[in-house]
Amino acid sequence: ESGYVIIDVRNEDEIAYTGKLSDCVETLPLPLIAQMGAFTMSEEDFEESFGFAKPGMDETLVLTCKSGIRSMHAGQFAAMVGYTNIINYTGGSSEWFQ
Repeated sequence: ESGYVIIDVRNEDEIAYTGKLSDCVETLPLPLIAQMGAFTMSEEDFEESFGFAKPGMDETLVLTCKSGIRSMHAGQFAAMVGYTNIINYTGGSSEWFQ
């Protein structure tokens, strides 16, 4: 394990339009984080719902979206449940695909 989990919080239609940032980037749209309480789910429910392992509390979350606003909100949700190593990649997909 790298100790990092990179999560793109853009909506599925945005990712379908631009493509994934990288094969190592997981997709978890912000509305699902908010509506489903993603970071409060059990490891089993999280993986079943989203298709990847729930990040451990000791891992660094690198959150990205289009420009950094939604990833900032996703980071706030993660912080509320106890994640402390959170990086908001503010350049987002706009910078990534330039």
